[in-house]
Amino acid sequence: MGEIFKSISSIDEISSAWVTSLLEPQFPGTVVKSAYLGTVIRGTATKVRLLLDYNQAGHEHRLPPTLWLKAGLESHGASEQMRAIYAGEALFYRDIAPGLDLGLPRGFAAVFDDATGQSYLLLEDLLARHVRFGHSSTVITPDEAVRVLDLQAKLHARYWGSDALARFEWLQGGGAMGKSGVHDLTYSPEIWDRCRSLPRGRFMAGKLGDRTQMHGVMERLLRYDLDHAHCLVHGDAQLMNMYFTPDATPGYLDWQTAMHGFWAHDVTEFIVTALSVEDRRRSERALVNAYVEALERYGVVALSAESAWAEYVRHTAYTFHWVLCQPEWQPEDVCLLNSERACAAIVDHSSVDAW
Repeated sequence: MGEIFKSISSIDEISSAWVTSLLEPQFPGTVVKSAYLGTVIRGTATKVRLLLDYNQAGHEHRLPPTLWLKAGLESHGASEQMRAIYAGEALFYRDIAPGLDLGLPRGFAAVFDDATGQSYLLLEDLLARHVRFGHSSTVITPDEAVRVLDLQAKLHARYWGSDALARFEWLQGGGAMGKSGVHDLTYSPEIWDRCRSLPRGRFMAGKLGDRTQMHGVMERLLRYDLDHAHCLVHGDAQLMNMYFTPDATPGYLDWQTAMHGFWAHDVTEFIVTALSVEDRRRSERALVNAYVEALERYGVVALSAESAWAEYVRHTAYTFHWVLCQPEWQPEDVCLLNSERACAAIVDHSSVDAW
């Protein structure tokens, strides 16, 4: 008989029996004999590297000796808004990931507890693949960006214009981000003033310093994307959510913000934040064209280069969210770098006026 699952709310509650209760439904007969906690990464969600030993059944299922647990085990993770975001990733791995050929991290368990709203993921340890993780402090070249845009096009093309996404009720209405109300929370006077007092606050100048105006722009942009939703998007397509295999093949992790959305949401976020300001200015039009060409290779002939460029320009306004990213969610050095890149793009393209 399998272990009985129950929700936990702190790292201290992780035990071999509890990990068994996550794994056993998908890998019958598995018992985790010991579970040791390795690296702990605290951020928007909590990530814990688990070192595991199994019984014979676990070994016969070829379960790996290390897995990553991802859950909302931080103090800010108890809010209804954050639990909705964590649930989005668990539901993505449960319902959608098995049908995507994107080299995703393998999911070994994806559990959503209706009673508590808590969710838990056990994911492949990508260190075993010797991957390099993306970071905002290490920008990529335009040539590397082309490979990422090909990956995005493959993701978007999978459900482009398809009614198949409609069966995933949790994915509608902007996915977890839309249901959480986190965008309205972000533009509260308290968070606005807090972020303005941080080093990145110096970029909140001119029109970018008007809270009411910027909130209105974000509301119009998000409503537009909802009204024109036509594909599956990652929703947070920046470098911190990327990894690269030894042969430089890119991949995405952190699918908390997956949604039925608009292609430019991913493309713009990536180009603006993953390249230096100078490289972005020199290559962004060519990169948008590369995305359109990749879409065509994956069977989607629905986007002209000119219309794609116009949407890219307008969607640079969305990247302003980096200026208001709460310090508990991302380190200040990451927010500072991405805020500088975002605000430069918004000013370059006058995208506030575009909305």
